[in-house]
Amino acid sequence: MRDPRLTRRRFLAVTGAGTAAGGLLTTGSTGSATGSSTGSAGAATQDLTQAVLAAFERHRLVAIGESHGQQEHGDAQQMLLADPRLPQMVDDIVVEFGNALYQPIVDRFVAGAAVDHHVLRQVWRNTTQSPGATGDQPIREQFFRTVRAVNWTLPAQRRIRVLLGDPPIDWSHITTQDQVDVFLAQRDAHMASVVKREVLAKKRRALICYGSGHVMHSPQPGQNADHAVPLIEEQTGQHVYVIVAGSHPRLATCPRRTVIPCSGNWLESTDAGQFMDAPRLCGLPLGRLADAVLYLGQLTDLTQPLWNPAIFLDPVYWAELHRRNAINGNLIDLEQYRQQQPITLPAPPPVSCTANHGH
Repeated sequence: MRDPRLTRRRFLAVTGAGTAAGGLLTTGSTGSATGSSTGSAGAATQDLTQAVLAAFERHRLVAIGESHGQQEHGDAQQMLLADPRLPQMVDDIVVEFGNALYQPIVDRFVAGAAVDHHVLRQVWRNTTQSPGATGDQPIREQFFRTVRAVNWTLPAQRRIRVLLGDPPIDWSHITTQDQVDVFLAQRDAHMASVVKREVLAKKRRALICYGSGHVMHSPQPGQNADHAVPLIEEQTGQHVYVIVAGSHPRLATCPRRTVIPCSGNWLESTDAGQFMDAPRLCGLPLGRLADAVLYLGQLTDLTQPLWNPAIFLDPVYWAELHRRNAINGNLIDLEQYRQQQPITLPAPPPVSCTANHGH
């Protein structure tokens, strides 16, 4: 039974690993801050940008799976976006934190047109995940503004396009949970259709930025087949190079923001359930789910990007969040939005896979 007063931190902990995946979350990697080297995990590592660029030399689609609500993931993302080599390899970036209803708005904005802020913020505020995840963390807006800045000096044909992967829900017409559920059920299929239509059909290359649960490979035929990346791979024959981000005690001495492939080392066979704090994955080797892992630091060192509580003093926005919360059964404790939150992330409970092997 769901908690009738779900906190935002708990909501992000549950959904950050992928709402569709039953709680996929943490992974890790090792390496040096620049170039390739051998980290303490005993395998070759690269920094995130070099790993992504190298993957695009062999694949048209590269996915970086995140556990939502981590400042360090936003920092790594910003470093990747700011690298001048990225626009030479990437045509599009597909994001989970944007409602496809507003694709024309984002197209104008990242191309350099003037867009009023009250218009732009609809993109991240009005997703299917509202009100549990409003998108008001600064890293979300910062992402769109960084892509706009990167595009500023590029010729029109080389500008990066941001594709909004969340289904086009129009909250102004939503009055029941059944209506919301229709869009929630489309989340992975909709993203897969966007990639097929806007990227692969146009012979372009895309970086996919989504929760880890949406982008992991099927560990075996038919399993997780309704998740976005397995759908893309089965329907198009394109292998998506998947990097998932997270942490593991064995990587404590490794530098942050480095990527290690899952093949040919202990990551390939390690139990994904324990490594990713996901009981559903117990007994499955991590190497079946991801091609590589991004190490951001130990969980106790990670922080969350804090929204400004003053945002929720807007009476119109506040009333709308309460309306949406009532639609979904008042599951979210909205009062926390107006309170200063601790910067540290909540520690996940330990996962024991002993009793779950073979599932």
